[in-house]
Amino acid sequence: MRDDATDYDVAILGGAFSGAATGVLLKRAAPHLRVLIIEKSAEFDRKVGESTSEVAGCFLTRILGLESYLAREHITKHGLRMWFNRGDNRELERCSEVGPYYQVRLPTYQLDRVKLDNHLLATAEGLGCEIWRPATVRDVELGGVGNNTLTVKRDGEERQLSARWVVDASGKAAYLARKLGHWRPLESHPTTAIWARFTGVGDLDSADLKTRFPDFADAVRCPRGQATNHLMGHGWWSWIIPLQNGEVSAGVTFDQRLYTPPEGATLTERLHRHLRSQPIGEFLFGEAKPVEKDTRTYSGLPYYTAKPAGDGWFCVGDAAGFIDPLYSQGLDYCSHAVSFVSKIICDDAGGADAEDISAAVADYADQFVTSYFRWYEALYKDKYRYLGDAELMDAAFWLDIGTYFIGPVRLVHDDPDLEFPRFPYWGPAGKAFARFMAFYNRRLGRIAERRLAAGKYGAKNLDRRYLIHEGFAPCKRAAGKVITKGIFKWLSIELRSLFLPRPKSRPAAASGTEHSHRPQHT
Repeated sequence: MRDDATDYDVAILGGAFSGAATGVLLKRAAPHLRVLIIEKSAEFDRKVGESTSEVAGCFLTRILGLESYLAREHITKHGLRMWFNRGDNRELERCSEVGPYYQVRLPTYQLDRVKLDNHLLATAEGLGCEIWRPATVRDVELGGVGNNTLTVKRDGEERQLSARWVVDASGKAAYLARKLGHWRPLESHPTTAIWARFTGVGDLDSADLKTRFPDFADAVRCPRGQATNHLMGHGWWSWIIPLQNGEVSAGVTFDQRLYTPPEGATLTERLHRHLRSQPIGEFLFGEAKPVEKDTRTYSGLPYYTAKPAGDGWFCVGDAAGFIDPLYSQGLDYCSHAVSFVSKIICDDAGGADAEDISAAVADYADQFVTSYFRWYEALYKDKYRYLGDAELMDAAFWLDIGTYFIGPVRLVHDDPDLEFPRFPYWGPAGKAFARFMAFYNRRLGRIAERRLAAGKYGAKNLDRRYLIHEGFAPCKRAAGKVITKGIFKWLSIELRSLFLPRPKSRPAAASGTEHSHRPQHT
């Protein structure tokens, strides 16, 4: 219902992807709602998050309706590809490869986030959202549905306003989570990321490469350069993402217990040396130049909000939490959260019973935290121990992608309106799949430790093409075949690992919260 006792029905903190998308969905579903979006920046800063998965691709196209825009202004992504190396090998064509043989079936994209965020915010404004930009939220007093008060500095003056609902889409600043004491670091996953953009990067699909390495070039039937290419190593992985303006985003994410990037005078130099330490990276970045003043880092990358919603307020997107960028699923959570929250607010505007709305808010908070930890344990916990072993990652890739397609991808593509307003791996089936995934992930990690102890880690990191000829499709039959093949690969590895020595100790647990959580600029 419309609340004439407040200045706005919804006040959204942050105008980037999650905030703008929330405004778009609210105004499309309930045009009468008075929606205010408060964005602190005069211009969006460049950010990571350029690559999407199939779930986020579904949200961008079938929910937001951006297919034509994305085709014109961004790059179509051709899957995920991983590159491995061993010892002192410097020959590009010898690096083992995990990835698809054919092009992808479902829409995914390499995004220019500044361009996308601006487009979405302009769309929200065109639908009737009021935009305050630049404006800074000085304080928020949460008094329950219909009783929230905000103090905002705009044009040099502080103003007070009231809102029925407050939606925090402030990104990693996580305004409400920190204010309310609900923000938590994920101490068991102590990862750090360093990234930058580069110009003059080599082309994995160039005529020169095809002339020099014809067998390498002819091994696949899809463009390698438009994939999200990952360089892989023990305790770390690097992403390489092409952008529409010709630049390339590149970075390294590493477990602080297992890996330290090379030394250098600056973060940029350290990142560049790291990328060039691998043959594929040397080919791509040997002559590349970093974009000036574009290098950034996050220490203590993953975090979550212990209570992401309450009476009259929500946290969405990165303001609610972040796990790991390995499979480009950050926008998945943004998509689910934005859809979930928008539905609750629209139900409230439509006159739903107050007790039902309260129950839905509690359900959102419960689902988010439960889903977050199920996803973390299923995919990322201790995964960095085996990232650098091509055979182990090949098995994991089949299983991870198969379970992803039979679950989250299939569900949102079959019924996006029903499935986006809930979180993945929720419910009994989701719980069962999450446990299965956590089990094989844990087993592969332990096998990696035993291979390390035996000197056999990465034994198949050279001269192998682990190419997936079967296309990934969001249906039970196709995804089931992928999972079955992944299980056979995993069990074969288990059998061959029976007589490997057991390591005497495991990596020490993370020490906790001493790392800075602010982005540092160079």
